Amino acid sequence: MTTARRFAPAAATALLVAVALDLAYRPWFANYDARYALLWAQDLANGHSPEYEAAFAPTPHPLQTAFGLLALPFGGAADDVMVFATLVSFGALVYLAFALGRELFSPWVGLVAALVVLTRPALERDAVLAYQDLPFAALVVGAVLLEARTPKRGAPVLALLAVAGLLRPEAWVLSGLYVLWIWRAGDARSRAVSVALAASAPLIWAGSDWAVTGDPLHSLHGTADLAVANDRRRSLGDVPYWTAKYFGYVLREPLVLGVPIGLVFAWLYARKRAVLPLAVVAAMVAVFAVGPLFGLPLIRRYIATPAVLLTLFYGLAVAGWTMLPRGRARNGWTAVGALAVLLSVAYIPWQYDLLKAVERRLDKDGVLYGDLQRAMEAPEVRAAFAACPQLTAGDHRPMPYARFWLDGAPGSVTTVEGGASPMGKLLLMPVKGPSTRRIYPPGVFPKVKTPDDFTTIYENRSWRVSAAPGCG
Repeated sequence: MTTARRFAPAAATALLVAVALDLAYRPWFANYDARYALLWAQDLANGHSPEYEAAFAPTPHPLQTAFGLLALPFGGAADDVMVFATLVSFGALVYLAFALGRELFSPWVGLVAALVVLTRPALERDAVLAYQDLPFAALVVGAVLLEARTPKRGAPVLALLAVAGLLRPEAWVLSGLYVLWIWRAGDARSRAVSVALAASAPLIWAGSDWAVTGDPLHSLHGTADLAVANDRRRSLGDVPYWTAKYFGYVLREPLVLGVPIGLVFAWLYARKRAVLPLAVVAAMVAVFAVGPLFGLPLIRRYIATPAVLLTLFYGLAVAGWTMLPRGRARNGWTAVGALAVLLSVAYIPWQYDLLKAVERRLDKDGVLYGDLQRAMEAPEVRAAFAACPQLTAGDHRPMPYARFWLDGAPGSVTTVEGGASPMGKLLLMPVKGPSTRRIYPPGVFPKVKTPDDFTTIYENRSWRVSAAPGCG
């Protein structure tokens, strides 16, 4: 079989899923983290050092910023490129869930796992908002698939984990554990290659942080500081509850009941084959759990990859019986599988509501950020910014979007939130109303008083821009 024919099903699945979600949701704007990746790419393209140390800036992910450089030539469609690439990654993840289930258990188990991944509202939301966690998950599951096909395969597995390690640091731990796993099977040369591959991602990440900020551990320090600023969960005591809560949020109710059933099936009939995905799940959950020791927050997206791997065990609950010979055990597990399917069928109305909620959220946020783009591209705002390149936002949320659409230099867009910066010559504030209520409910709305000598130079249903004398 030629290489093209071997990869054709994966490529077709990835593209079909991406196109289907693009048609269903019509996404066009990237989330806060992805927007910063585009903005930092724009800084590099304009000859500036990326503004990693901006107030409330997220963790920089080197591969996402590098991809932003590829998206920038598309101009106003850079958002679309970023989002569609993530949708393709999600489509690849759907196929990889199928391929891994087929490789370890049976095609039917893989098919169930793929359908589950495809229909998780939390994963679809992350995909249409261009979160880096989806391509990361695809790379990790791809690495697990390579290992499942050829145990102790070595360099190809570590190469995928190295790429994944430029998106999320959990891959560094997986790489290190994998090197230990294959160490005795290798010679001196293969061991050296393995160590080099495992070390490449953390070294590149630390090197980029050092080059930009002078601190090779900026990402660790910045993430911890941001967790404090945003008052995120970061206590060891929170770990058990929120780990279970986040798995439930991603997998939803039928799988919360079905996955334990699949684990029982694996223990009875497929113990050896289940070790690999369960080992990866255990390692990634352990990294998530110890994060608070380093000041890192507990965020739901961090357990997306282990949640995807657990869908294999729902597949075992539903279709594990296809792996058994005819007899009493097969009949019993067929009944269990039918019950698991019925639970999912009964849940369809709630599943539909959750998917519609994703669509409604995207529509509402699309209005908000569409209005922000129109405000930043309005001739009067651009003229004022050219005269006084000191725009202050009432809070941090619009900062990367505003600076990207204004094509401003680092430091030209700041916020007064938390005393991060003093008031500039221009002030950007949300307008109270239906279009801003989701992001800015009453308790979150910025409490910033517009200076008396400022005049409004632009306003739409969502945003108002005021200017100091001489800037309007």
